This record gives sequence, structure tokens and C-alpha cells, in this order.
Amino acid sequence: MSIKPELLSPAGGWDALVAAVQNGADAVYLGGSRFSARAGAANFNDETMQRAVDYCHLRGVRIFVAVNTLIKQKEMTAALEYAAFLYGIGVDALIVQDIGLAKAVSERMPDFPLHASTQMTVHNIPGAKALERMGFRRIVLARELSAGQIRRIRQAVSAELEVFVHGALCCSFSGQCLLSSFLGGRSGNRGRCAQPCRLPYTLERDGKTIKSGYLLSPKDLCLLGKLCELEDMGIDSLKIEGRLKRAEYVAIVTQIYRKYIDSGRRPNEQDLQTLMGAFNRSGFTDGYFSGKIGASMMSFQTPSNVADESFPKNVAQTFLPQANFRKVAIRGRCVITAGHSAVLELFDGDGNAVKAEGFTPTDVPNPAFNADRVRSQLLKFGATPFRLDGLELSVEDGIAMPVSEINALRRDAAEKLAAVRVMSKRRQTSGIDPQAAVIRLSKTQKSGNRSKPLDFTVDVRTLQQAEAVLSYQPLRLYVPPALAGLLGGRGGRTQVVAKLPDIMPDDADKYLNNLSAEAVCTGIFGLGCELATARTVYGDFRLNLCNTHAAFVCLQAGFKTVTLSCELDLKEIADLCAGSTADFEVIAYGHLPLMMIKNCVIRSCGGKCDKAKEGYCLADRKKERLPLICEPHSCSNLLLNAKPVYMADKLADIQNSGVHTVRLQFTVENAARCDKIMRAYTGEAQQKDPLALFEQNGFTRGHFYRGVE
Repeated sequence: MSIKPELLSPAGGWDALVAAVQNGADAVYLGGSRFSARAGAANFNDETMQRAVDYCHLRGVRIFVAVNTLIKQKEMTAALEYAAFLYGIGVDALIVQDIGLAKAVSERMPDFPLHASTQMTVHNIPGAKALERMGFRRIVLARELSAGQIRRIRQAVSAELEVFVHGALCCSFSGQCLLSSFLGGRSGNRGRCAQPCRLPYTLERDGKTIKSGYLLSPKDLCLLGKLCELEDMGIDSLKIEGRLKRAEYVAIVTQIYRKYIDSGRRPNEQDLQTLMGAFNRSGFTDGYFSGKIGASMMSFQTPSNVADESFPKNVAQTFLPQANFRKVAIRGRCVITAGHSAVLELFDGDGNAVKAEGFTPTDVPNPAFNADRVRSQLLKFGATPFRLDGLELSVEDGIAMPVSEINALRRDAAEKLAAVRVMSKRRQTSGIDPQAAVIRLSKTQKSGNRSKPLDFTVDVRTLQQAEAVLSYQPLRLYVPPALAGLLGGRGGRTQVVAKLPDIMPDDADKYLNNLSAEAVCTGIFGLGCELATARTVYGDFRLNLCNTHAAFVCLQAGFKTVTLSCELDLKEIADLCAGSTADFEVIAYGHLPLMMIKNCVIRSCGGKCDKAKEGYCLADRKKERLPLICEPHSCSNLLLNAKPVYMADKLADIQNSGVHTVRLQFTVENAARCDKIMRAYTGEAQQKDPLALFEQNGFTRGHFYRGVE
């Protein structure tokens, strides 16, 4: 018989926490006042976090705290101090995105369970295996996976797997979206997503309109009808999204999923309609899970709830302050004899036991005092979170004891058990040193000499682009794997590196068996770890590296060098580089990819999805046109920034930050344009003034000067 999976519910505030617990969640996840990917939720300060942990543990519910933002170098000590606080108060697990924070926590608090956030974009077997080796107890899989992909990952790893079953879907792979970051300076990787994906866009090709609407707004996910399949797979946790949702929503969704996890039945129409009334965007979808992606997944007409939220009238009763529907089963043993204090022992299912002693009964007989009367009073745990399921009772004949004393004995024992259940989860923190000294990195050969000349690397997508830049002899040329073999003998000083797709399915071995390149670039941590045993591996910017701890994890795993996050400003880059001899890389030119989209926008909108051609873009409300590229290996898209990052006239600032390798990333540029940009960056052009290459406001400095919230 399969084990029932855990039901994991969101808690954006106190009422939602109570709603989740009282309506049947096995565990809740929430964020604190710091480092949470849902900064817009009410969240929990240190005092209410302690209260929340105690509330859950008293009622047998696990509590996971999301510290799932990217951590900048200067924040690592504070993040570790916060993790130590959560560890001490008994939080059951820490949900993290930043691999540097994960490493630092595991070194200082090795028994603190770590869950890999969906922000880590784990979508294949190598990714899951790598995190399992790092010591992650649980992996939250990417929401874009099909049932077959989930099943194969389940069969390959023993770590716990968590799958989203209900709630909002992002258009982009989580952890790989820079749309809010570059359009408004509010980073989803920092918990500040402004959700520009829920705004209207127009799909155009070569200036012609194909479709207008909310083209990046998916329907909400609902896998209520797939629970038995997920259970049969061996999935450990079923997650409801919604830390920004109302307590009523949390209550009703938790209640309904609890019902069908326990019963194993197919959902009835009434419950499906109740879920629809709680929140939906033009209905629900199970598209990724079922493999039926396309227009049916999308809510083109509206980005928000299609009708007023409606909840059953009594749902608010489940999260009132006095709500007490969630009961913990306990057992008791009571002995009442003449000349001795009455004794009541209570036992829970977690191995906790307490003993209360009370009134010494008199030997004056009272006909009203008997075992049945004692039993009826001891069963009255109504105001507590306990339910007495078994009682061994021994009451001597011919004695008497006031009912008030029996009740006092019961209350005393219940209070002691409550205290033990809470305190048994807390941990000692006295031996933990949260101070996070900068890790000195010396894995690579380059020195930290700031006067050293800059090296250039170039990233291209086409043979024409590659031929246009090779004469400039960049240090490395990143090319699609199909071009690596063609260019391998033409590089000269330049090392030709096969840049792997940003998303690789779990059958990647078939793809890699045909790969002849000796050097690869990848943003998939687990894949890089596997390839580093036989090839030279360069880490791409999609690794989201923001601190030396994270960089160290990659270098220790065999990456030769790594590219830093595009969301760091120059001061933050300097903080990371300080005291380090590692040679990091930054992207100093290019229309940066803002989204990786599995559900092809072009196909969904009725366009002709021919992977070899371009010309598509999404126009926003400000008439900015964001290029939309079809990925050649799959029916998926890259959405690019309308304006390229340009830093040719600011290279000294990059050099002064301690970085000595800059990348120029070409995507939609033709060969002539690539040549002009190369000339500006390599010093062969007399003019580096941006206005010589771009119209006014036709470029951006990225985050080099403004950074992100």
C-alpha cells in the first residue's frame, strides 16, 4: 500500500496559517520578514514566526520557512543569522534557492533539513542528483514537467520530491525570469516580482499583428484529478501555491485537497466548482503535467480572477482565533487510590510523555464518584488541541474526589504535554557561528590584479555571427552544439565552447552522446557537475551566482569558471571579487533573455512556429518590442530585452570591480552589427560613444549601476 503524500499549504499571514492547519494541511510553508520570495505577503516577523512554529508543532503540523531569494555577498552573514534563528525555534526545514546559502547552512547546521526551492529550476535527473549529493532533503520540481518526466526523476533519486498541484503558474521557468527585474528593477529572484507578465502584449511578426491580449498569463494549475497518479509515483509532498492569497482561499483549497487525498476518489463537480469560485483565471489547466500545452493553458482574456471570489459561508469559522478543529490523538493512564496523589499520564504519537499529580482523594465514600464519572471528565479535552483516543483507568472503590480536581488534573497534564510538544522541536544554537567570512577562491588560474587587461568572450547563435567575430580572436566563443564541430578547427587562439540548451530534459544522455566538443557552457548546475568529470565546463549566468559561497560550490564541483548573475551592480560585483583570485565573467553586451518559456507563445497565439526563422516580438503597452526567439531544440521560446546592455564606454568600471572577463552576447544581431559591436569593445573602433551605435535611449546599462531591490 502506498504512503499518502504530504499536503503542503501556503501561509502568507496568521489567518492563512490557521486556515491551513485547521483545514487539514500536514505542513505549511511561509516566509519571514527577510529573504522571502514573496515579499508582498504579510509574512511573519520574529515574534509571530516563533508563535507560528509553536502553533503548528502543538497540532502535529510541520512548518517550512522559505529563505528562497538570491543572497548577495554583503547579506550572507545576516542570512545565516536568520537561518540560525529559524533553526533554534524549531523550524522543520529551510526552503532555499541560493546554493551558496545552502552550503553555508549545511556546514554550520548540518541537521537542519534543506528543501531546494522551485526557483532552482530542477527539471532533470542530473539536477536532482546533484542536489541530493549536496545534502538536500527535498527537491521542489519545476512546474513545467510532464507526468512522465516527474516519474523518471522519482525513479532516479531517493530525496523527497515535492510537486505543485494547485495555484498560479508563471509563464517563465521559476528562477530564470528577469522580466520584472529589467523592466522595473524589481527582481523575482529577490521576492519583488511586479508581475509584468500579467499585462497585455501584442504578438507581432515583421511588423504585422498576430494576436493581442494577456499573452503571458497562464491559467491556474489544478491537479485535483491527478492525486492518485502522483501518489502512485511516490511523490512525497503536494504543494498548494498561494502565499499572496486570502485565508478563505487557503482554507477551502486545503479542505478539498485533504478530502481527495484521504478518500482516493475522483473529484465531484461541486468541489471543482467550489475551487473555481475561490480563484481561477478563465478556468484551470493541467497542461504541463498532461503534456497538453498550447492555447488551452492560457488566460488570454484576463490576467486575474474571472469572477468575484465566492466561498462557502462557514469557511471563515475555520480560522477564527478560537478555531479548534485540528486535534492530536493522545493516550492516557490515570490512577486514583486512597492516600496517594491522583496521577494522570498522557502520551502522544511522537514519543512524548508527561505526568501530572493532583488531589489526594478522601476515604469518605461518595456515590457520585466512580470510574465512569472520572472517565467522562478526563475525556473533556474540548478546548485543547488534543483528542483522548485511549485511556487506562484505575480508580479505587470507596474514595471520593471533587470533579473540579479531576478537571484540574486534566488541564495540568494537557498544559504539560503542550509545552513538551513545542519545546521538543527546539534546537541549541550556542555552537553556531553565523559569521560568513568571504571564501577565498583560487580554483582558476587568473590573478586578482585589477590592472590586468580585459579578456573577451562571445556568445553567438548562428554561423554568420560566429564568422563575424572570430577575426577578433576572443578568449572563448560560445556556440550552439551543432556549430561546435564546424568551428572547432577555425578558432585559432579562441576556444570554441558548445553552449548547451538552458533546459535539458532528463534524457539528456541521448543529446550529449552526439556532442563532440571538449568544452561546454551550461547554466544547469547538475549537468555541469556530471560533465566536469570528462570535459571543461564553464558556468553560465543562469546559475544565479551572487556570492562567493555559491561560486565556490560550482568551482569545487569542477566548473572551470563561472559567469555572475546579471542582477548584480558593480559594487556588489566588487564585494564578491574582493579577496578572491577566481576569474569571474560578466555579460557586458546583449539583448538579455528575460524569460524562458516552455509553452510556445507563437504556437499558442496561432502563429507559424518555424524554429529556423525569427522576426517575432512581443510589443508591450509602451510600444517596446521584445524579440521572441524559437529555441531550435524544442518548441519553446526565449523572450529578450528590447534594449541591449551596452558597456563598451564603461569597461574601466567593470575592470575596477575586479572582473577581467566580459562576454558579448549576440542573439538577433546580423553579422555586420556583430562586427560593429566587436570593434567598439575591442578598441579597434575610434568611437565607443553609445550614440554612435544606438538611437537615443536605444540601449541600457542593465543592472551595473542601478542594481535590483
